[in-house]
Amino acid sequence: MRQLLKEAPKEIGKQKIKSPGLKIDVEDLQFIPEKFSHKDLLDPHWFWHKYFCRPKYRRRKNQKNLTPLEWSRFIYAIEALADTDTPAPTYQEFVQIHVQAMTTPAGHMWGAHGGVNFLTWHREYMAKLEARLIAINPLVTIPYWNWIEDRYIPPQLNNSADFTRWGITRGGSFNDTLLPTAAQHAALMTNTAFASFSSQLEASPFHNRLHGLVGGTMGTASSPADPIFWLHHGFIDKLFADWQVLNPAATHPNPSEVLKPSPIMTRTNAQVWSTLALGYVYA
Repeated sequence: MRQLLKEAPKEIGKQKIKSPGLKIDVEDLQFIPEKFSHKDLLDPHWFWHKYFCRPKYRRRKNQKNLTPLEWSRFIYAIEALADTDTPAPTYQEFVQIHVQAMTTPAGHMWGAHGGVNFLTWHREYMAKLEARLIAINPLVTIPYWNWIEDRYIPPQLNNSADFTRWGITRGGSFNDTLLPTAAQHAALMTNTAFASFSSQLEASPFHNRLHGLVGGTMGTASSPADPIFWLHHGFIDKLFADWQVLNPAATHPNPSEVLKPSPIMTRTNAQVWSTLALGYVYA
């Protein structure tokens, strides 16, 4: 199409494309870029909004409410991103920076685990992974697993045949009686101090315990290799968002700190403080 327009007479810009009930100036046509840049792959939303739909908030849904088609889209996008032919940043790169965050001296300085950046770091981390999935399928969002109410591993991500294909392992048993209760959740949400709330949510019986109960790869620094990681942290992020509604005046103690490492992690704590600023809400 581009070549045809180049070779067409200059007057073509003033001509009309005729079809039943439709008249459009050629000069008003929008052409989809032939290639994504590296930056586009981490933030493709402008592309879809400009060419396909008006800006709106993405809805991250409870996994129990996903349709079979939505499950298929999510799993396919994860597997496509993990394909060896996928351009950077790849799924493996996302896993690797989590390993660095947990096991290297430099990574420990990022505050992603055991630090005040636990919630904001993982929010940015998930947002960038979701952006890569959207570049594969714009209808995909990361679902969340409410393990307080639904005290079992979602069966769509609990097939041993898939574990082999994904290169992950799971623990021998999943003891749901050790999951946090509704009363413990209610007590957590009464904590009005951000740093204290963050530490409480990260520790057992919440974030840390779930990693241990699922076991296998989820109990290691490579836990994002298991797709259940994203649903787990989706719920952690939802609890954070719920807490923010209850504490609207709360702020991060280091709002201008840029989350690391680049080029995947690029925003400040303040820039990821609101889910609306990142373009999504929880359903």
